Amino acid sequence: MHRIVHGGNLCGGHELDAAISAELEALAPLAPLHQPAALTVARAAGRRWPQSRHGVAFDTSFHASLAPWSRRLPIPTDWDALGVRRYGFHGLAFASALREVVAQDATILHGPAVFAHLGGGCSVCAVKDGVSRDTTMSLTPLGGVPGPTRSGDLDPGVLLYMLRQNGGDVNATERRLFHAGGLAGIAGHGDMRVLLPDSEPSAQLAVELFTVRIAQSIAAMATGINGLNHLVFSGGIGHRAALVRAQIVARLEWLGLALDTDLNNAGATRIDARTGPGIWSVAVDEERELAESALVWL
Repeated sequence: MHRIVHGGNLCGGHELDAAISAELEALAPLAPLHQPAALTVARAAGRRWPQSRHGVAFDTSFHASLAPWSRRLPIPTDWDALGVRRYGFHGLAFASALREVVAQDATILHGPAVFAHLGGGCSVCAVKDGVSRDTTMSLTPLGGVPGPTRSGDLDPGVLLYMLRQNGGDVNATERRLFHAGGLAGIAGHGDMRVLLPDSEPSAQLAVELFTVRIAQSIAAMATGINGLNHLVFSGGIGHRAALVRAQIVARLEWLGLALDTDLNNAGATRIDARTGPGIWSVAVDEERELAESALVWL
């Protein structure tokens, strides 16, 4: 089973035949860091083990249940007809994080919860009654909250201005947004392990901007699903950086969120003070989600 970031309108597991391969190849411009490489590996595996069946599962599948007001972007109808809409990503990670929390507290399947997957790529997802209803990433993995090297959401005018400045070089602009934006654009690199103890103003600004934007997105996701009973952190930063979690939650105390400092610093799974919404820090297992997809597909 192969992980594919962008499945477009495809959901669940599929056998990787010529038609599916062509459909996924057409989506490569929407996920240029992941899609071409993943498809190359999948095809190579097919050639190496031709006697085996090869399937694909998509990070976009988890978000097939997005609310209409989330899926539809405020753009002309003819753009929407071309498939320009919110798809959402990190679906395997969100599914795994949900599975991990359910194993300890199944009440997360009933009511509103917000998931913050913070790693090499970052996104926040609103889950209501166990299904995705809204998420920060949109048409591509470049949108939403800032990440270590990706810009996240920008005024569209920024792109128009920079394209005019560099002579309309779309590829160069794309490379900068994916590789030189986010924390790296502010501090020169996006390694949170180095940024947190760094006293340089640029490093401090990068961390502050990151935690503020994540907190704002959590509040926005909670607004769309009318509440917040659980907040779940995952990803290399979300699961491992206790200080980042603390700074994010500190800006959300007005929502009733309260950390248990000792549990948070110790890296416990449940880290809230038991006085409000549950707060969780979980390690995700995307390989298991791929295996589950394969079982359903087979």
